[in-house]
Amino acid sequence: MNNEILIAAAAELDRSGFMPLPGESAEAFLARFKESEQTFAEFEKSLAEENSVTLFDDFRVSGSDRIPPEIIAEAAERTKELYGFENRRVPGFFLSGKVGALWGGCMIGDPDNGFAVMLLRSQFRNFPRWYVYERAELLAHELCHAMRQSLTDIALEEYFAYQTGNSFLRRNFGNCFIRAYDAVLFILPTFILLGATVLREFGTLHFPLWPFWGLAGVYPLFLLTRNFLSIRQVRRGEKKLRSFGVPHPSAVLFRSTLEEIKTIGGMKSKEEFKKFLEDMSVRELRWAIIKLRFFNQKDDVL
Repeated sequence: MNNEILIAAAAELDRSGFMPLPGESAEAFLARFKESEQTFAEFEKSLAEENSVTLFDDFRVSGSDRIPPEIIAEAAERTKELYGFENRRVPGFFLSGKVGALWGGCMIGDPDNGFAVMLLRSQFRNFPRWYVYERAELLAHELCHAMRQSLTDIALEEYFAYQTGNSFLRRNFGNCFIRAYDAVLFILPTFILLGATVLREFGTLHFPLWPFWGLAGVYPLFLLTRNFLSIRQVRRGEKKLRSFGVPHPSAVLFRSTLEEIKTIGGMKSKEEFKKFLEDMSVRELRWAIIKLRFFNQKDDVL
């Protein structure tokens, strides 16, 4: 098959929320998509035959708890506007079992074949908002994860997903917690401080509390610093792309790794970016798709 046709087919998959792995060829990408479609088909068959399926040995979902297509469409509109993709193939389900008191939803998936399922707490079945969460925002957030999981580049994973929301705090500080242990290390020193305070006030031991205050502040300060540095790289890259006349910088950066974003942010001229785009579009299918979808002669960057 002609290479241009392969890239055009890959670009359509990108438009629907399926992104290449780093270094993946067009042939391998299309083959992986077919494998993904087969996995989805097998999942749907099991769901139709048994009305319930256990996902990754952790979550059991049933056909009666499926999120309606019109609700998924609300989220897809947000990702289309922000990042230029509209994923309606990833199924979603309301969880009626026991979940955490503040848990709103999540995405579980396999980055190797692109299979993903979105899960929301049952309160969203009848209400578009619950507590501090908005249903469309949560689904759009998880759709971003479903597409970007193929990059396996977690440094900015939460940042891009949180841009689907309206909350200033989530958009700017949501990327603080990017690893499973971040939340634990954030709050554990606080409990140690509490224990030390109680022990000193009601026990027989007398010791200074300032080391425990310092311990309680170290990891939050680390998270804030890491988040600030990561976001600064994105903002710098976005500013450079806008100055080069790129019409959809967020969509381009969404499909980029942190190292690629750093490279873009350090560029001095439009000509330097033009050379980068040409070189990367030859080496990487991802960038061939980016070039085809987000750049043309009218953009004045080629």
